[in-house]
Order: sequence, then C-alpha cells, then structure tokens
Amino acid sequence: MGGPYWDVPVGRKDSVTANFDLANTNLPTPDESLLSIIAKFLYQGLSVTDMVALVGVLVFLIMQ
Repeated sequence: MGGPYWDVPVGRKDSVTANFDLANTNLPTPDESLLSIIAKFLYQGLSVTDMVALVGVLVFLIMQ
C-alpha cells in the first residue's frame, strides 16, 4: 500500500507456557475482600489507581 513496513515480533513475553491453575489463582473473585484484590493488583505490578481505572472501564462497557 506504499506505507512504511517493519517486522513485529509475535508471541507472549511473560511466559512460554500457560498454566490454568496459576492464572485462576491470580484472578480476583467476586466474594474477595478489597484488600485481597488490591494485593493481587500490587503483586502484578499495578497500582490502586490502575485497578480503579480498569474497574471503571469495565463498568462503563457493561452499562452500554
């Protein structure tokens, strides 16, 4: 099409294998306490602000 081109590597950078049990362990559940959910976000390197932004986007998308 005449525009610039460059190769982009594909694939995950965080792991070479998937682990269903570990993935489910790190997901917050609906009945979990707020402090527990915050701890899970912090463990992933995300802040409380990140958590609020993600939840806000989800609520916005659900309400549309």
